[in-house]
Order: sequence, then C-alpha cells, then structure tokens
Amino acid sequence: MRHELEAILGCELRFLAIATRERLSLAQKEMARRLEMSESSYSDIETGKTKCSALTSILILDMQDDPREFFQRLKTKFAECYETEMKTV
Repeated sequence: MRHELEAILGCELRFLAIATRERLSLAQKEMARRLEMSESSYSDIETGKTKCSALTSILILDMQDDPREFFQRLKTKFAECYETEMKTV
C-alpha cells in the first residue's frame, strides 16, 4: 500500500509542478531558478524521471494561491486507493 500512496503523491506533485509553471507562464529554466535547482533536475521532475524532494515540494506548494486544494485532491486520491485496496482484501 505504501508504494501505491508514494506513487500517487509523486504523480500529483509532478502535475502540480507542471500546472504551476504553466499558470505562471514560466519556462522550465525560470521555474528551476525559482526552485533553486538545475534546469535538468527540474525537467526530470516534469518527466517523472525523479521525484520532488520535500523541499522542492514545499517550494512548489508555496507558489499556490491555496495549497489546501492540493491536499484535498491528495486526500481524495488516497481514499480511492484505500477503497480499492479494501475491495481486494
């Protein structure tokens, strides 16, 4: 179950990073600069090659108008995962 929850979190953070960059009309290079990381490291997050670190996640969440929306969406996804898991037990 932990693996599934980590996969959901990684996917949601990836999508949040992309959506945030697009909402702010930033190139990957500028988004990487704002996150204080290399452009290639940021690109790896967007492509799913690597996961966001805790610090990068916090910095992306800080760019949101209302970070609670992300947590609510994550809570819903986690609940769906638990529900699916319970059906298979």
